[in-house]
Amino acid sequence: MRVCVTGGTGFLGKALVRDLLARRVPVRVLARPSRRADLLETQGAEVVRGALGDPDCIAHAVEGVDVVYHLAAKVDTPGSKADFLETNVGGTERVLTACLRQGVGRVVYASSLAVYGPVPSGQRIDEDTPHDESPQLRDFYAESKILADQFAVTFARKTALPITIIRPGIVYGPGKQLPVGLLGFTLGKTNFVFGNRDNHIPLNYVENLVDAMQLAAHSGGGQLRQFNIVDDDELTLVKYHAVRTEMDKTVTHFFFGWPIMLAGPLAEIAIRVLPVGGSARFSKHQLTRALQDRWYDTRRIREETGWVPKVRLKDALYRTWLKP
Repeated sequence: MRVCVTGGTGFLGKALVRDLLARRVPVRVLARPSRRADLLETQGAEVVRGALGDPDCIAHAVEGVDVVYHLAAKVDTPGSKADFLETNVGGTERVLTACLRQGVGRVVYASSLAVYGPVPSGQRIDEDTPHDESPQLRDFYAESKILADQFAVTFARKTALPITIIRPGIVYGPGKQLPVGLLGFTLGKTNFVFGNRDNHIPLNYVENLVDAMQLAAHSGGGQLRQFNIVDDDELTLVKYHAVRTEMDKTVTHFFFGWPIMLAGPLAEIAIRVLPVGGSARFSKHQLTRALQDRWYDTRRIREETGWVPKVRLKDALYRTWLKP
């Protein structure tokens, strides 16, 4: 079996490539020229240097491989709406088209739980929940991932290319700061979180996610497969921060969400007027989504692949805290 990974120099991509190489799987990586790409080469990966905007490089990268993990995306770097759409939607279109032409056995596309919009109170969000119907009211990243996910679904249904779409939540691990919540920030040893403390928080420890991705790629199934992936469906903000406090001695304060809702329109105006270069959005739609209890159902991947997170929350937080 031969594998190609786009975005192999990113946080999730590096973890996947490292795991594949440890399993002695031949890995080809599509990556921009960089020191990180050079390092992957010294570790044993074949590197095709190029970008998602170059169809020829993409075709070369996916030629002769059995599985393609399409992880490359523009996530939290500054950029215009056009930049996000070009990379996340246009890039996905070019990768899937190349895979179809090259006869790739299966594509695993890394989408996001961000594709789901606000839901009625108490409703669990599963793979049959519709995409957000108002992507234009979300930040540029979310909007582009919604459109890219919709494209991937349509492409799988209209062509002979088998595609597995994975939708993880907040991915963390060594090399990343510990998460706070969907709306929150940290000052020193104090965390400030907006929203109900009993709201669920969708976390993915990177090693657990890498395991889930590989099981999803090789567990068979139909032309189109879709999996929501969260380590613990039942984890709430208050439970998460209790475990975190026990480890790093931080203090967490929870606040009602209404001040954020009131300040949102002013922040939205400021972003439009000032040259801040960010992709954040503070529309009522976006804030309503962020402040509600988002309870994700991950039974499908557990039942169909047998996936169980190997690293539990306390150990995952400790490993991340040791190497921030």
